[in-house]
Amino acid sequence: LICMFFYKTLKLSDLPKIIKDTLALSSLSLFALAAASALGELMSYYQLSVKAQEFFVNNVGAEWVFILIIIAFFLFVGTFMDAIPAMILFVPVILPTANLFGMEPVHLGLIVVMTLAIGLVTPPYGLCLLLAAKIGKLSIEKSFSAVMPYILIVLVVLLFVAFLPEVAFYLPKLINPSLF
Repeated sequence: LICMFFYKTLKLSDLPKIIKDTLALSSLSLFALAAASALGELMSYYQLSVKAQEFFVNNVGAEWVFILIIIAFFLFVGTFMDAIPAMILFVPVILPTANLFGMEPVHLGLIVVMTLAIGLVTPPYGLCLLLAAKIGKLSIEKSFSAVMPYILIVLVVLLFVAFLPEVAFYLPKLINPSLF
């Protein structure tokens, strides 16, 4: 409405095409969420979280190894899958194991979100990288080489947050100590 009446950059005849494009893009993300939910139900039916818990407890044993495996797994998943469906699918599988190792759910969530955010700027999926390259009119290769130093910095911060949660939660604990 603002574009039509205030800025006058949009005509009423443009509206059907805009609505059609919006519905097409929205349906893609909703389809991905629906597929992730269905796959999540299937994984829950086969009790994948129990099997994952047994695997990590029997074979891994240490929390730091569990954290490294989770980071590596979500880095891999993030390069091929959007963050929301990946979280819907895999967080319910690993959360019981994280609780067993004594990890706070907020700490696990922070690790997962940061790791999947890295996946948004790494090829082949790298949605944010693709959009930034398109906006900047650069090739994907040039964009990726330009963003590499930042990815390395975020990886260092991720490892810092993963292995020193008291530093990551210092400020929230100062504000409200009863939260953690």
